[in-house]
Amino acid sequence: MASANLPPRQKMINMMYLVLTAILALNVSKEVLDAFAIMDNELVRSERAHEQRSLVEYAVFADAAQRLPDKFGAAHALAVRVKAQADTLVLHIQRMKVRAIAEADGLKDPDLIGKDAQGRDTLRALLALEAKDDRETLTRMLIGSEPASPKQGPGSAFDLKERISAFRDTLKSLTGTKGPELSAALDVLFDLSDRRDASGTMNNWESTNFYDVPLAAGVATLSKLQADIRSSENDMVKWLYRSVGVDDHGFSDLTAAVIPQSNLIMVGDSFRADVFLAAYDPKNRPTVSVNGGAGLPVGADGKAKLRLRADHVGEQLVQGVIRFEGPKGPEEIPYTTSFQVMAPLLVASPTKMNVLYRGVENPVDLSVPGVPADRVQATISSGRIERRGAGWVATGMSGSTVEVNALVRRTDGSAHRIGPVRFRVKDLPPPTAYISGTEPLASSAPKARITASRGIIAKPVDALFDDPWEVQRFDLSVVRKGGDPVVLSSTGNAFTPEMLRVLAAVRPNDQVYVEGIRARLASGQGPMRDLSPIAVKVRP
Repeated sequence: MASANLPPRQKMINMMYLVLTAILALNVSKEVLDAFAIMDNELVRSERAHEQRSLVEYAVFADAAQRLPDKFGAAHALAVRVKAQADTLVLHIQRMKVRAIAEADGLKDPDLIGKDAQGRDTLRALLALEAKDDRETLTRMLIGSEPASPKQGPGSAFDLKERISAFRDTLKSLTGTKGPELSAALDVLFDLSDRRDASGTMNNWESTNFYDVPLAAGVATLSKLQADIRSSENDMVKWLYRSVGVDDHGFSDLTAAVIPQSNLIMVGDSFRADVFLAAYDPKNRPTVSVNGGAGLPVGADGKAKLRLRADHVGEQLVQGVIRFEGPKGPEEIPYTTSFQVMAPLLVASPTKMNVLYRGVENPVDLSVPGVPADRVQATISSGRIERRGAGWVATGMSGSTVEVNALVRRTDGSAHRIGPVRFRVKDLPPPTAYISGTEPLASSAPKARITASRGIIAKPVDALFDDPWEVQRFDLSVVRKGGDPVVLSSTGNAFTPEMLRVLAAVRPNDQVYVEGIRARLASGQGPMRDLSPIAVKVRP
């Protein structure tokens, strides 16, 4: 506080005042009186400096009250009241000074008052006056003939004491129990109690300061009172401003807030959330925008209602700004959050058909609801499983069963195993063999197609996998009506030259048989498979 913690210059002025007052009982010289005049000039400058600082505080206060009337309006009204009382009291003392100097020096009021650089009325410098040693004027005006019983009434020292006391008590009433330090400082600054003079005699405040004292000392005392009034005014307006919570982001209502790290957890995992006490001010409702768009509706509880349409799957980032009136003007606080969007999911798993096949790439859909795909890693007990596009592919399984697990990386960096899901491992169903150029599973074929054929084809029909197969060997036999069958063998999928000659000679109603067919996947994976024989009757 300024009054309780004065700057060095003000302390020096006060010390000068005390020293010079203490030697008033002596036969003061012209030099001492001039020192009082110099000190009076410093006190006047100090009073003006306090006034200027207060004007800045009032301007800031008025701006805050205009922006946030519900919050600052009442305190600002009190500050305006303090200013009015301080101005009135300072002006009253100024008139007392003018009257005393005019009577002592035989001048008229207009000769004593002029305009300063700011256009304010300014009393003529005390140093230029002739009657600085006059002891009668202040005594007659303010005290009267009986120092033990000072006169009362307008313009008296008693009246001044009452006015100062009322001003002090008004300021103390505004602080109440919330400003004990300021209240105590006001009591010290405006101590109007009786006190002992240099001789040890108890005197009242009025006579101590204004009875039989030189004009220079008395006017300096009045100037000090003006400076003290302006100083206490400045302390008071700053205290009122800060009592509203201007240095803090004041909030009047409390609520509990819970911010989960994830809204979806898995069995075995832990629910993690930040739980804290949040505050808001219903009189200072914020505006909230999201993703650079329009403002969101804000309820009486200070919470904005955010609604975003989930139009695609995955993690969605939300960014925005909260704007509100801070203690020193508008403020902005950015915020960022995210959420996961999942597609509507129906899982129907036939437990008797969880099968992975040897020798082919088995597509596997693997996901963990509520967990981004990039945080899920798959493992398999036999063979290998790897990410392929948006899914997974399992290959190279052995044995009769395998287990697939998911490893989920948590936000804290740890991993959580989910599963297993068990699959049976089986060989692919064998493909269907047929003579090239004919239809699969056909019981007859035109002669032209048979004679044009060049080998045996093995191909899956209505199968889950269309991986190519290669015929490794087969036996061909042709049975003619009334003739002996011709049996030939091939180590591959193509007809041998001899087979081609036999087929070129077939006639309608002849029977063509292909038996002993063996095939395997073109990739070389998986076992050799025996295929069903082919029987085709030759048509014209």
